[in-house]
Amino acid sequence: MPSQAAPVTRAAIHVSTGARPYLLTAPSEPTAPKTARDFVRAVLRPTGLGALLDTAVLLTSEAVTRCHLYTPRSADILLRMLTAGHGLRISVHDTAPVRIPRPAPPEGEQGVDHGLLLTGHLADAWGTTPCEGPRATSLWFELYLGR
Repeated sequence: MPSQAAPVTRAAIHVSTGARPYLLTAPSEPTAPKTARDFVRAVLRPTGLGALLDTAVLLTSEAVTRCHLYTPRSADILLRMLTAGHGLRISVHDTAPVRIPRPAPPEGEQGVDHGLLLTGHLADAWGTTPCEGPRATSLWFELYLGR
């Protein structure tokens, strides 16, 4: 199981024979996480990756919510999903040229990003990858069958 403390920076996933790419673009609105959850469900239900469905939906919701909270509404959120016989990879990033400042953590919390902690605990691999744009970064995670 990967470390839960820090993400791994890694190059884009290599598309192997038989891998299927899917793409969703949604405006950075409060409805974006639901749109992304519905998209992941629709893609995974007819595949042999049903065992990963609940975890994929949960982690996608966390990643898209995080992206929405820290980007302006004028931005688009991009979700890329790659499925293969052994698992899947989902990456989420936005098209915003600037970031909205992070809100102060609630009283008693030390700025913990619970979504990243959850991702670190449930994903088989996860990290960040620089994307096109001056400050754009993609948060990605991978889930494998039979872990």
